[in-house]
Amino acid sequence: MAKQPKPGSLGSVADELKKGTFFGNAQTRSSRRRSPWNLLLLLIFPLWIWLLLEGVRIARLVALFLLHGTQIPISLVWPSEIAPFFVYFPMIIATMLTSMVLINYAIYLFVPPARRAMDAEDKAFPGTEYSSQQPLLVRLMAIVLPIAFLLAVAGEMFL
Repeated sequence: MAKQPKPGSLGSVADELKKGTFFGNAQTRSSRRRSPWNLLLLLIFPLWIWLLLEGVRIARLVALFLLHGTQIPISLVWPSEIAPFFVYFPMIIATMLTSMVLINYAIYLFVPPARRAMDAEDKAFPGTEYSSQQPLLVRLMAIVLPIAFLLAVAGEMFL
């Protein structure tokens, strides 16, 4: 007898992907969002852009600090061609995840009517509620953000 993962966990996502039911189930889960309060979630995008720009700027400052005014030898031309990939791609993912976590926290803490409406929508779909998804997002962010920042700093050294 195989152990079934909890709904909303990474294990349940992996099971749905293996069975080929993830996209159908995701569409069903997403149909629950009917409250106008869900429009607050769109605040993710301006916060994401700001975090992305600031993250790249800070990565550049750290790279300049680490280089101490020296330059990477010109013979290492090929890294400068792929450096933007190391700077922007990981930071896009990490800052999107970070903006999701921050906006979820802000809505949950500072907008009680939105929290109540979203909690009511989540009751019919176990594993999609804030209390199970937010810790998962935080753990994922805690792994992805430092790695993305280190890759961005390494990429900035070659730009």
